[in-house]
Amino acid sequence: MVDQQGALTGSSGEAVDSRTLLERLQRSEQVLEQLCAAGVPGVTEDAHAALRQEVSALRQMRAELKMLLDRGALIADTSHKLLNLPPEEMESGIRGALALLGQHVKAQRCYVGLLSDDRSRLLDAYEWCAPGTEPLGLEAFRGRSVEAFAWTLGEFQAGRTVTVTDPSMLPPEATAEHRLFAARRIRAYVNTPLSLGGRLVGWMGFDAVGAPRSWTPEELNLLGVTGSALVTALERKRRDALLLQEKEQEQRARSLGIIAAGLAHEINNPLAYTTGNLEYLKQRMPCAHTPEGLAHECHQVLDEALEGAIRIRRIVSDMGAFSLKDSDEVEAVDLEAVINSTLRMAANQLRHRAQVVRDYEPGMPRVRGSRTKLGQVLLNLVLNAVYAIPEGHFSEHRISLRVRHSAESVVLTLSDTGHGIPPEVLPRIFDPFFTTRRGSGGMGMGLAICRDIVTALGGKIAVRSAPGEGTTVEVHLVPAEQAVPELATRALAPSSSGKRVLVVDDEPRVLDMLKRLLRGHELVTASNGREALERLRADTSFDVILCDLMMPELTGVDVYQAVRERWPGLHERIVFITGGAFTPETQRFLQQVGNRVLTKPFEPAHLRELVTSAAARLPH
Repeated sequence: MVDQQGALTGSSGEAVDSRTLLERLQRSEQVLEQLCAAGVPGVTEDAHAALRQEVSALRQMRAELKMLLDRGALIADTSHKLLNLPPEEMESGIRGALALLGQHVKAQRCYVGLLSDDRSRLLDAYEWCAPGTEPLGLEAFRGRSVEAFAWTLGEFQAGRTVTVTDPSMLPPEATAEHRLFAARRIRAYVNTPLSLGGRLVGWMGFDAVGAPRSWTPEELNLLGVTGSALVTALERKRRDALLLQEKEQEQRARSLGIIAAGLAHEINNPLAYTTGNLEYLKQRMPCAHTPEGLAHECHQVLDEALEGAIRIRRIVSDMGAFSLKDSDEVEAVDLEAVINSTLRMAANQLRHRAQVVRDYEPGMPRVRGSRTKLGQVLLNLVLNAVYAIPEGHFSEHRISLRVRHSAESVVLTLSDTGHGIPPEVLPRIFDPFFTTRRGSGGMGMGLAICRDIVTALGGKIAVRSAPGEGTTVEVHLVPAEQAVPELATRALAPSSSGKRVLVVDDEPRVLDMLKRLLRGHELVTASNGREALERLRADTSFDVILCDLMMPELTGVDVYQAVRERWPGLHERIVFITGGAFTPETQRFLQQVGNRVLTKPFEPAHLRELVTSAAARLPH
């Protein structure tokens, strides 16, 4: 199979997909508003009221999705800048990141403090202040004792975020905090602890000056997610130069993995009810008295909005795969799927540089490896090819990926039409810390890591290049001994309706959407794990329990363990819902229990089939 396409065809960046979806949602809203207009012939008052309600819901959905996408873009942009700063630009970069965050949440100050190893002194500090706001003076405390702020540090040591909306409510032991707030006119603040490897290393915070305010859950979450990238950046500044180079790739991958998982989870929740509600609207349209031309337009708009949502879902799925923790487990990997996923992830870097040519030999066997590690190798090689090609000459350059196989090996050949590698440099390209891109963020670890991964899997990697003639990389991989066995298909009972379903999710709009999509079944909802257990104490006669994995207080894992202990057998009826933010512990748990998993956003038909089949295959 040979497939040639430009970077703009078949692959699109997150920004384009996000903008497309929001535009389509706005168009849907406008079309429905036309139907709501007074004087549309044949439309009853009840139909008008229902349409007005749908317009309001669609408008709110669009606003919430825009807010989440904007926040995700801010986190990604801020983290990318921090994680790629050379040491000499670290201080200015951190202040720039704090300015972005402070302006985004409309705070008057944004700051970060880094503690010494024994947590007795303030080792480092940075702050940003809005124009006209007096500095907190945190940077002047560098090297000084933090003993006076014992109460705040105690809260941090316990892992608690300090959220204050009225400084007068602070406890008596927080005397130092009282004095500081009075002197700096602080009316509200939030400080979150920053940890590394379970150890408190500092804190990050926002101040409201002159006027009181509250802090939203979204703003608290923004502090927490951005804090991990800040910790990585600040810790990197403290290390010895050689140790820094040695560990930087690992820290970058870990931080980006956390960010990717967090963004996937944050986007998948609104995406779940966005796609579900769009499907619902599509099924309900047109109304009985909708003019034929307008009905066709409504369906077209909804189809296009759904297409945009599906493309975003694919991008988020790739982010989730990237964020999975590396494992030493070797499995049979579909190399073609890994290549396609990698190219989607690198779409933004490719779009202005080169056309992508893919040539896969039919009947390709799976290879010995792990999807995550082979994805890391491919992403490194693709980005190296990208950086060898100048911007602005898209039509003149190509990046080709060719896969061939024999009984002994599967060979991936990646070629580019870039500037090539000088002969004096070529023998050193696999040396750790050797790079020709030191000034532009290169660390010299990419190809060294690629070689280590490939050789550990029993393969080999070779590079051919010459100045002005581009570069060709050949990766030889070992075919898997046998294909991944297909799971035996369970015999399903005939479809039926009227199942009793308990749905547990902390996102109200997901619960509302599930009620619409599972009409015909009896749904009982719970907004958290504790409420779910209370429902079960009163009544355990549920055919299926749909339970979100990642919830505050009691997680889906906690609910499962409590159900298994108190009502043996009922735990087999749990189907887990997830937005994709798996911790390593959660991954191990899902592998051990074997319960079915429903990933957000889910397709309505798949959801209904899962509820029916899950209920049918379990004994009552």
